[in-house]
Amino acid sequence: MQDLQGKKLVLFGAGKSGGCFIEQNLGLNIVAVADNDQAKQGGEFHGIAVIAPEQIGETQCDMVVIASVWSKGILEQLEALGLSAIPTLIPGKREMKGMRDTHPFSHPLTKDIAREMALTLRLLAEEHGIDLYLDFGTLLGAFRERDFIPWDDDIDFAVNDEQFDAVIALVRENKAQFPQRDGMQWSVELVSAGELGATVRVTCINLPGSSSVVPFEVDISRRVRRDGLAVVLGSMPEFFCPEHHFAGYEHVELFGQTFKVPADATGYLDFVYGQWRTPRQDFTFAEYPSAEVEFGQYKISLTSL
Repeated sequence: MQDLQGKKLVLFGAGKSGGCFIEQNLGLNIVAVADNDQAKQGGEFHGIAVIAPEQIGETQCDMVVIASVWSKGILEQLEALGLSAIPTLIPGKREMKGMRDTHPFSHPLTKDIAREMALTLRLLAEEHGIDLYLDFGTLLGAFRERDFIPWDDDIDFAVNDEQFDAVIALVRENKAQFPQRDGMQWSVELVSAGELGATVRVTCINLPGSSSVVPFEVDISRRVRRDGLAVVLGSMPEFFCPEHHFAGYEHVELFGQTFKVPADATGYLDFVYGQWRTPRQDFTFAEYPSAEVEFGQYKISLTSL
């Protein structure tokens, strides 16, 4: 990320990603935080005043840092407000998730747990007739590294819409089979978009007083078919790819076992990442093929499983 020291900044996004950015960059001169949520405007976020986007010009800032997965829509909004002359910066994904300096898959114990977890979910899915696909960075690592990507921070799986309820039951009923180590535990949640389940999220975390692992998430996302696309439900923006990639599957070997992957997997990686054979550590959410979801269109909620 380019040097921001000495610059007068407005941070766009008073959410989790914005908070992570502030906590990792305490020395920066952030004069205001802009957000579209009117309930937040006029208050404070991490001790910084929250303003409406229309007020950004009044700050006379040198740059707007967009700490939000809504980045494409925000860029269009800034242009519509006549603020496109102000330079903008979209931080990399790890910066947005608060994991700039932590690498779970470069930590030996954490990587062992992650590898065992991936193999456990693969086996359970096969036993229950569920087509569990490697997706996103985990798929990329399987093809390019034959391993997890060392600087990745989560494990990505996907299932098609009609099998998602079976995945919820699978995870709920088999938590005892997840790998266990001293000082850690698993948190299991259902992420819902409105009334519909969108992602099963299993998080490896430390027990109180322990620092044995580097926390990481395992996401099993729901792919719905819509207008010729396979869309990750519940994402804001919604990540998509051509439908045919999730209308069938291929296999790839990883950790000594075969995993299911999207049909024409290298074509899928071309679509999502472009020049994916060249490693990059600063990929941003704005670079994924995605469609903006209207702010507030549906509420994202978490339920323990």
